Order: sequence, then C-alpha cells, then structure tokens
Amino acid sequence: MIGRIPVSRLMLREVDDDARTLAESVPCSPLTALLLKMRGISEDDPHEARAQLNPGLGDSMGRLDLGPFSSPAGDLWRSLEGAERVVVYGDYDADGACATALAMELALAAFREVRYFIPHRHREGYGVHEKVVRAIARNGCDLLIAVDCGTRDIAALRAAREAGIPVIVFDHHSPGESLPEGALVVNPHAGGGPEAKTLCATGVLWAWARMEGVAAPEWIDARTDLAAIATLADHVPLGRLNRAIVSRGMEVIRMSGRRGLGALMTEIGCRLEEVDEELLVMKVIPCLNAAGRLGLADISVEVLLGGQGVEDNVRELVRLNRKRQSLAGEILEETLPRVKEGSSLVFSDFSWPVGVLSGVASRICSETGVPVALASLSGDHVRGTLRVPQGVDALKVLEPLAPHLLSWGGHRFAAGFSVSRSEWVHVRDLMEDILLSASPSQETVQAIVFPPEMLTSEEVRSMRSLGPFGAGNPHPLFFAPAGGSLEIRPLGRDGRHVKVVSGGGEFLAFGGAVLSESIRNSRGWTFRPRINKWRGQSRVDLIMESIAVFEGAGKEGCGP
Repeated sequence: MIGRIPVSRLMLREVDDDARTLAESVPCSPLTALLLKMRGISEDDPHEARAQLNPGLGDSMGRLDLGPFSSPAGDLWRSLEGAERVVVYGDYDADGACATALAMELALAAFREVRYFIPHRHREGYGVHEKVVRAIARNGCDLLIAVDCGTRDIAALRAAREAGIPVIVFDHHSPGESLPEGALVVNPHAGGGPEAKTLCATGVLWAWARMEGVAAPEWIDARTDLAAIATLADHVPLGRLNRAIVSRGMEVIRMSGRRGLGALMTEIGCRLEEVDEELLVMKVIPCLNAAGRLGLADISVEVLLGGQGVEDNVRELVRLNRKRQSLAGEILEETLPRVKEGSSLVFSDFSWPVGVLSGVASRICSETGVPVALASLSGDHVRGTLRVPQGVDALKVLEPLAPHLLSWGGHRFAAGFSVSRSEWVHVRDLMEDILLSASPSQETVQAIVFPPEMLTSEEVRSMRSLGPFGAGNPHPLFFAPAGGSLEIRPLGRDGRHVKVVSGGGEFLAFGGAVLSESIRNSRGWTFRPRINKWRGQSRVDLIMESIAVFEGAGKEGCGP
C-alpha cells in the first residue's frame, strides 16, 4: 500500500564529504557510510561504525542482563533434571507459539514427560488462568514453565505455589506493581538491562538458555530460527542484539533444519534459500499467527516442532491464513475510510472475529498515523486491541481506564484489553476522548537522494550490512524528485499495479494504479531498493513507498 507524505516531513540527505571520510575509515561504501551517519554514527567513531555492520551474537550477548531471576531459574532447571511431569504454558500469537516450541524442545531434552497448553483466544483469552493451573495441579506437575505470559498473573501463579508447583516465567510484558510470589520471573522489564528489554519472549528464553548453559551451545544455535521468527513477528526494536539474532536465525532457516518450516515454505511457494526478513514478515509469520487468531495455536506449535502430520497442519495453517486475509479485508474496508474522514478512532462490531482485529488495527495505524482501537464480543466480555503511532503510549492510554477494565496489558505501541459488556459503551466513549486528545509525533522522515541507476546489486548488498531491517531499524529510504518525462505502464494481470518510468529509474508501484494521477502531480516519491532473485539471476527492483505531497493535498490529488 503506497502512502502519502507531506513534503515538509521529508529531510533529504546526500552523500557528503563526512560520509566519504567515514567510508574510508571503516571501510565501506560512501552510501553505507551515509546510512551510518543517519543512524547517529560520527565520522570520528569508525570503531562504532564497524560494530554496527553485521553485528555478531558474541559481542551482543556479552553485556546482556536478563534480570535477577535468570541465574536462580537456571539453578532450579538443573536441580529438576529428569523430572517426570513438566507443563509449558504458552500464548497464541507467533511469539507465543515460537516460545512454546522452544520451551518444549528445551524441556524434552531435560525432563521425561513434557506437554504444553495454550489458551484459546476466544474461550480463555490471554494469560495464565487459575482454573487451568488447578487442572494442571490435579494431573500432577513437577514444573510449570510460562512463556510470553505470566508476569501479571498473580492469582494463577499463587494457585501453582499453593499446589507446590515450581514456576519459571519467561516473558517480556511490562510487570504490574508486584511480581507473582514464589515464581522465578525471567523478564528483563523486571530488573534487567536496557539491551535485554528489547527482546521478545522467545528471545528471552533463547538468551537465557544460552547464557545459563542448560543445553549445548550448538544445540541452542540450531534453534535461533525460532528466536528470529518471533523477533520479527513481535515488532521488537532491531538493535544490535536482535539484528544478530535475526541474521543468524535466517541462516539456520536457509539450512532447512526444521522440517515444518520447510514444508510451510514449500506450501506457500517460497524457497528456503530466498529467506529474508521481508519474506518472513509478509508470508511465513502471518500463517503462524493465523492459527491462534482463528482457531487453536497448537497447529502452529506442531508445525514448528515438525512432528507427525506436519504436512496436514501446514495446509491447515495456509487455509486459516487465507480466511484471515478475507475477514481482515472486510473489516479494513469498513473502518479505514471512517478513520481517514475523522469520524471515530474506536470501533466495535460484535460480529467481528476477535483474532483478526490486531492485524487490522496495525494496518490502520500504519497507514493513517493515528491511534485506533477495535473491539468485538468474546464470550460474555468485550475484547479489544489498541495500536498507537510514535508519540503515543498504548499503556498510558489504558491506565486511566483500568478501574473499568477486566484485564489489560501489552507494550508501548500495542495493547489489549477486556471489559464487561455492560461497561463497554462507557469505556468506548472514554477511550475515544483519550485517543482524540493524543498527539502523535510528526517525525521527520530521512530519505536519500541518489541516482537510481547507481543502486546496483553490489551497492544494495553493502547496505544489507546494516540489516536486518524492521522495527527500530527501518529499511533505507530513497527519494526520486519529480521532473522531466514520466511514463506510467500497467504491471501484472489484474490492473492494480503500475510501473513508473522517470528520472533514470523504473519504480514498481504495487496498488498504484488508482494513484496514477496523484503520482503525475506529486513532488516525487520515496522508494526502497530490493534485490529480486529469480532462476539464479538477480536484479534490483525499486519499490515505491510514498508519494510526496503538498501540505493539505486532498485524497484524489497531490497538487497545490
């Protein structure tokens, strides 16, 4: 989806003498040096510049602090080796599924009988539930491992303690005023260091296993694929540590060590050697998320574990993802125009499937730059999801509503909540007022002016040393100013896409057919280069991202 960006928000950069000086010191290409400078690296600090290029796991892990319970959790784990009955309690999103699969593999290597439980999104909802813990206790349990949940589940984990069950929590959600008594909560947000606080739940578990030595280093390294997928799925910041995790994890995936992932890649028509962060985010992760959104997340876990019936489970994942896409498209079509016209920021429809709302809210927030909440009925309660842009804190939006909510939690940019049906209208109106008064930051977007014809495969690969790209480490953005001849050609069979030929470059505008007039009247457009591999050959595609418009340009045109 091609966006629009006011010209006033663009900060255009070019390769200058400072970038050339840094390039000679590192050494790297002048364009890569400019990207380093745009990330705050001075030409006087070539050591830091080199550290930012292709960061390794060893350097990043050396200073990692997961919090005060990391070592005690390792001691407890080792003391219980050989235990009869262990239960992994997970979550239903992709991070939760990856963390559950990793915890299962770790536990199966150390304990005798291991099983897992993931709550149903609609029937139970997020978190560790007291009634489930009591059922686990009745069946016998020597260790409860909670992943991607547990930090705020005081009552449920109290029930585990009362039943004499040791508990280890591996989580990354913000804690409340206190932690569950008696549980060992390995959560960087509960006393850990700043680098560790960027980890997703699977990343916390993976890093803990590596640091505590609960398995052989090569065994843990072979499971970096799970940490990489979860890191991208949960949109955590791609600083040096997470970049190193994702880079190594993608290498593991390309080596096709995990049967289920290989089967999933085949089913969606992708080759393992093509794996990069964009393919994972656009094609693989939505399938893993679909199971928890529309059914049971167990299907995703079983695919990741690669057990019996993996091909059938893969086909079911792909089917569920197609269904999710259809449902999400209908909700987006209904809500996005209303957000754009400013009529509302909080929407509810009790016929909507709760599981697809977070993806729709993320899409709306990304396209419009405003906060949005979507809610639907789940059992007797209303469950909702909140997504906010830069400058707004989702948790601070929900804090004043806490007395009216049954549960709530999440992260700075994404949160979930539940409320009784009788309270919903009141909560909806309060939330609408809070979101309308929020002030998203209109951050400047940096884009590079660089001749498109000089963006060779070699130059683009050089820029990849600053990847993987994603949250907190955006893909390098370029700017092509309008001017001279411009030709718009149809692209593809359905007429939705076009190729824009201008200024020495050919730009692929996916979904751009309806914007043809806007493109002609624009001041230019931002784009990003992408290496396209096909049958052993590679070329650089230039993907149009946003049209540069005058302030206040209307929907149908970008002229003054």
